[in-house]
Amino acid sequence: MQKRSDLSDFQKRMIIGFRAKGGSISETAEFVNCSRAAVVKVYRAWQNGTVQNQRRGKCGAPRAIDDRGERRLRRCVRADRRATVEQLTTKMNQGATKSVSQSTIQRTLLRLGLRSRRLVRAPMLTAVHRRRRLEFARQYSSWTSTEWRQVAFSDESRFMLHRTDGRWRIRRETSERNHPATIAGTVQAGGGSIMVWGMFSWHSLGSLIIVEGTMDQYKYASVLADHVHPYMRIVFPQDDGIFQQDNARCHRAASVRAWFEEHQDEFTVLPWPANSPDLNPIEHLWDHLDRVVRAMDPQPRNLAQLATALESAWLNIPENTFRDLCDSLPARLAAVRSAKGKDPANSMSPPAHVTMVSSPSTLETVLLGLSLGISLLPGPQWSTTSGQPEHVIYYLHDYRGI
Repeated sequence: MQKRSDLSDFQKRMIIGFRAKGGSISETAEFVNCSRAAVVKVYRAWQNGTVQNQRRGKCGAPRAIDDRGERRLRRCVRADRRATVEQLTTKMNQGATKSVSQSTIQRTLLRLGLRSRRLVRAPMLTAVHRRRRLEFARQYSSWTSTEWRQVAFSDESRFMLHRTDGRWRIRRETSERNHPATIAGTVQAGGGSIMVWGMFSWHSLGSLIIVEGTMDQYKYASVLADHVHPYMRIVFPQDDGIFQQDNARCHRAASVRAWFEEHQDEFTVLPWPANSPDLNPIEHLWDHLDRVVRAMDPQPRNLAQLATALESAWLNIPENTFRDLCDSLPARLAAVRSAKGKDPANSMSPPAHVTMVSSPSTLETVLLGLSLGISLLPGPQWSTTSGQPEHVIYYLHDYRGI
C-alpha cells in the first residue's frame, strides 16, 4: 500500500474507469494501489461532478522556471537544436531578473521531454527529390503485389569488419570507466571493409557479389553481363521482368545505358527516384545480413572471413523474408503519397486529437485501457526501409468525461 498522498489525475481516472466497469471497492483499491477510502472518495466525487485535479503542483517552493519560461526554453531549443545546456542557460539568463543554473535547465529539459539524442539518419531530400518521389508513388499507385513480383531489386552496400561508429552503449558506475568490460577497442578505418552487390526478386535470391574496391562502370558492366542477364533470363523466361537499380554514377554511365538498350527486348529497367533507399526493399536484406553476422560467435577476424560470413548469411535468408519485402511495395508507395514525397519514417506524427502513450508489449497494457473505458487506436510506425509496420504504437483517446 503506498503512502497516503494526493492521487494523480491518472490514478483518479483509473479508479473511475475500474469502478464504472463493475469493479468492487477492494478490487479497485488493489488495482490502483491506494486505500479503499480514496476509491470511495474519488468515485463519489465523480458521480457528483466535483472531481478535482491533483494539488501536488501547488506544494513546495515555486519552480525556478515557470510556464512562460518553459515556453521560452522550447523556443530556444527549436531555434538551435544543437545548443548545449550551457548555451541554453546563457540564453535563458540574458535579460532575466533572476538567473538559473545549468542543472535547473537540464531538469526542465528532461521534464519537457527535450532529451539529447542522435540525429536521425535520413536521405537529404530537396524539393525536386520530394516531387519526383511523389510522382513515382502516384505513377505506380495502381500496381499491386502481383506487378511488383516481376521486379528484381538490386543495390550495393558496404560492411565493415569492426564497428567504429560508437553506437554501442553500456551501463557502468563512474569508478568503472577503465574496467576492461567497459572499453571498446578501436581499429584504424574499422579494420577494413567489403563492398557487396546483390539482387533479388519475389521469386528467388540472386547472386551476392564481393566487389573489389569501389564499384565503377566497368565492374558494373561485368556484373550486368555475368549475373543480371542470366538471372533475368532464368527467372523471367517470358521476357516480362523488370530490373531496378538506383541512380549511382556507375549505373548512369554511357556504356551501361548502351548495355541496357541492347537487352531492352529481354527486360526493362524501372525508372527510380533519386535518394529513395526507403523504397528499395533490399535495404532490409542488408540490415538482415548485418544482424546475422554481428550475432556470429566467434566474429569474423579478417576480411576473408567477413566475406564468407556475408555469403553464408545471404544464402540462408528465409524465403518468406524477401517475399514479404517485395509485397510491401504498395504500402511503401502509399506511405510516400501520404507524406507528400518525404521519407515516411520522419514524416508521420500522431493525430492532433490523440496522445501517444506507449508501445504495449503485453496484453495487460491493452486490457488496462479497456478496463478504464478508453480506446487504444493502433497506428503503424514505418521503418526507414520497409513499408511494413515494424512495430505498432497505440494512441490513447483523452476522454474528458472521466
